[in-house]
Amino acid sequence: KHYGDSTVRSAREHKIFHYNAVTLIPTYYLFLRLGWVGTWLPLVIPTFFSWGTNVFLMRQFFLSIPRELDDAAMIDGANPFQVYWKIIMPQSIPALTAVALFHFFYAWNDFFGPLIYLAGNPEKFPITVGLTAFNNLYSQSTNLIQAASIVAVIIPLIVFIFAQRFFMQGIVITGVEK
Repeated sequence: KHYGDSTVRSAREHKIFHYNAVTLIPTYYLFLRLGWVGTWLPLVIPTFFSWGTNVFLMRQFFLSIPRELDDAAMIDGANPFQVYWKIIMPQSIPALTAVALFHFFYAWNDFFGPLIYLAGNPEKFPITVGLTAFNNLYSQSTNLIQAASIVAVIIPLIVFIFAQRFFMQGIVITGVEK
């Protein structure tokens, strides 16, 4: 039994089974009252809070780290923060990279959020919404649409190529029982 199992499980299940469409109107109203509609804030601030799948991924990774490492560091005189910072965090880089990539690709591909929260500010639209507008303007010129789509894919492809080793290591490690 690990500390916080029931709390983590409850938060994870709540977020996994809680669809964004259910809370769209109250969330929009909240952001409207805060004065965030028309800005990037409703798209950026909520991403600092994790999805249930990422909490589950990190939890599984932390459970795979041998408890003996913590005990050995404590015997050597490390306090809990030092154990976390010098033992746990360096081992967590692959899993943290996987979570960061999930968030990056979600934010890059998000269409609905910017369409709702940035409505009326086309100069702030991200590439996904801009690509749809471009498609509407040049629907007969498929070569232009394909070129714009290639441009939209270049940055995520470059990010994935550079982070691929950590990403794959993070996914593989979290699924293996030691």
